[in-house]
Amino acid sequence: MWLKTGNADSPAPARRVSERGFTLLEMTIVLAIIGLVIGMMAPLLGQMLENTRTSSTLTHLDTIEDALVVFVRTNGRLPCPAQPEDTPLGEERATCTGANDEGIVPFRTLGLTEDVARDGYKNFITYHVAEDFADSGLASDITTGFCLESQTLTVLDEDGNDLAPGLDVAYVLVSHGENGFGRYNPPANKQLEASGGDDDEDENAADDDTFVNNLPV
Repeated sequence: MWLKTGNADSPAPARRVSERGFTLLEMTIVLAIIGLVIGMMAPLLGQMLENTRTSSTLTHLDTIEDALVVFVRTNGRLPCPAQPEDTPLGEERATCTGANDEGIVPFRTLGLTEDVARDGYKNFITYHVAEDFADSGLASDITTGFCLESQTLTVLDEDGNDLAPGLDVAYVLVSHGENGFGRYNPPANKQLEASGGDDDEDENAADDDTFVNNLPV
């Protein structure tokens, strides 16, 4: 601490400031410490990012399901899927026959944004509907129309067990995960790498009514 005296004739001593830069050794040590911290944090940050993507996917799936319930109550049927090559993107097809029973979520028809129709990995969520439940000729009263249909899709767990035995599965929503195997890739009506994933991914990309629910761990 500098002490200033009361003698006006005595000049105050000059303040000495010691300054120096980092030496090469010190910089190496600092960089090594930073690298060590980043290395320790990387797995944690990666898991946090994966948790965020999973949470976002589940939120979008819930939002889509809520919109589908409102649509059924209003129209007495489920919407047909949207097809990736259509313009504008996200409008349901007029019919669900043949290949039109599977595509992407008809987000415009449901009053949703395109972002909601994508999962946490930014891939479009696949929407597959049992055609009878999307029939425009169904009675507007769902208790005498929609609820009396019996067509069903098959959803299995990773061990091949039926997850809805004895129940009618009217539609399926599929998030194709981080690698995106089987997802639709607009503007082409083509599933990205429709074969080449593992068995469950290949099944979910196949043109049939069977799907595998393989939840992330």
